[in-house]
Amino acid sequence: MEPHAPDPAVLRRRVLLAGALSLLLFGIVAYVVAAAGVSDWWLLVGMVIVYGLVIRPLMQPVRDASKLRRRLAFQAFLDSKKDGDDNP
Repeated sequence: MEPHAPDPAVLRRRVLLAGALSLLLFGIVAYVVAAAGVSDWWLLVGMVIVYGLVIRPLMQPVRDASKLRRRLAFQAFLDSKKDGDDNP
């Protein structure tokens, strides 16, 4: 039994939230790096940390929905191919 696909509107809101949060956190990390007077490479390090701790977990349901959609589409393709082989 396949799990039910999540609501596309919920996924769309989650993607928009992740984008807005990314922009906000980028601004905060950039400000902290500039205020501290350290090398600009720390901005990259800070954003990698933000991605790993905030953005990637926030986007997990979207990735799961994409995997489910691909799996269901491939299964439908295999079913149609099998049905097509039965009929000459």
